[in-house]
Amino acid sequence: MLTKNPFYELPQVHTALPGPASSALFARHDAQLTGANADHEIYPLLEVGKRGYLIEDADGNTFADHMSAWGASPFGPTPPTVKAAMDAAWARHGMQISGWLPNQAAFSLVDKLTRIAPGRLSRVEYSVSGTLAVEAAVKFMREATKRPLIITFGGQYHGESTYMTAGASSDLSNVSSGRTQYVSGVVMVPYPNRFRSPFRRGPGPVDECEVLDYLDYLLIQQVHPCQVAGVMIEPVLGEGGIHAPSQRFWDRLGALCKRWGWLLCLDEVQTCMGRTGTMFAMQRWEGIDPDLLLLGKAFAAGGQPIAAVLGTDAVMAHTELHLGSTYGFAPAACAGALAGIELIEAGGVLENALALERIFKEVLEPLKAEVEQLGDVRAVGAMAALEFVVDKASNRPAPAFQYAVHHAVLRRGVVGISQRGKWHYRLQPALTMTPEVFRHSCEQIALAVREVAANPPKERIDVQDAVATAQR
Repeated sequence: MLTKNPFYELPQVHTALPGPASSALFARHDAQLTGANADHEIYPLLEVGKRGYLIEDADGNTFADHMSAWGASPFGPTPPTVKAAMDAAWARHGMQISGWLPNQAAFSLVDKLTRIAPGRLSRVEYSVSGTLAVEAAVKFMREATKRPLIITFGGQYHGESTYMTAGASSDLSNVSSGRTQYVSGVVMVPYPNRFRSPFRRGPGPVDECEVLDYLDYLLIQQVHPCQVAGVMIEPVLGEGGIHAPSQRFWDRLGALCKRWGWLLCLDEVQTCMGRTGTMFAMQRWEGIDPDLLLLGKAFAAGGQPIAAVLGTDAVMAHTELHLGSTYGFAPAACAGALAGIELIEAGGVLENALALERIFKEVLEPLKAEVEQLGDVRAVGAMAALEFVVDKASNRPAPAFQYAVHHAVLRRGVVGISQRGKWHYRLQPALTMTPEVFRHSCEQIALAVREVAANPPKERIDVQDAVATAQR
């Protein structure tokens, strides 16, 4: 029998969504918001507070939180140790521009980061967001190599900056259409994907290393490899649907980098600090040897915004770049981030993230044999995805099915990550979410998938599908 401990409390939804109180607040404030922020169809609820791992809306409905502020709230509610550390730093330092005036709070965090950093990473650049960390990494790679080009992989999301939006595609064209800066210097290739090939239609599994064949044999015919400064890659593809490359892929990519003198930059903004069941996602494989590694989101431990670039002596020791921002490594943010790392080091967090991975697969993988539209089930630590298809034979994406599942799940009290047009539904629970609450959520998702499969929505045939049909 579950106790009344808020960390074991299960969600309950009593009203239609949005409920009357949420609807009234939307009506009052939508005229003050941008069009995007006044769109409540995807998430038809207004949060008034959190308790345990639940979000409470204005109508008293509660929802299990599998968004975790897009990973920036990795422990659910901000842990008391993180709050206390930030309060003490505020009392001691107030606000300070750490990149210009050295202070003990920043130095303490730098010392911890260099102790836990994997491989050759031994230096730290201050930042305040994942977006700025990405921009800094591009500048470091170009400065260190004196080369202009950066290779990125499709489906990755590198933030909201001006330059690197050229390298941000998510997995939907509307993320970039009308917004992408069409500038020189970014070369994009497909992200390794064992479920769906970018080079042929139909079901997988496929050889994900074919994207490196493309890079090695086709792309290099157009871009001289000695013009490439480095490769920027997410160790686990986040926005694009939780894809984790194989050891073979990392071995081949590492060999390409060594062959051509490319720097390897791991964008771990979404995957650092325990999200994948290891402190850094790269530690799930062997032999990955990055020159740069980017931190953000969970690095803040639910506290103040903070990000960082970890780098090697060769890249950072003699740089002339000064990339820290006004709020980069503010003392209270540093204290909170340090407390978050210490919480992970105390034990239990990584183990729990791996337990959540096992539960997700245990509950939802059997559903693949039952539901024609459930194409794949993927989890890497405490980040997971369901990918939906029209049918398994064609493997054609089913975004309408995904969107219907998302709303069916909401009605059952679970908030996951969804978007119009996407064909995968994601979960990003707190690393410390109790297995009982997580299992309940997975069971509710299974019920929602079955509900939608009983009367699946009609999928829109887009231009790409129409062309492919005409070609056949």
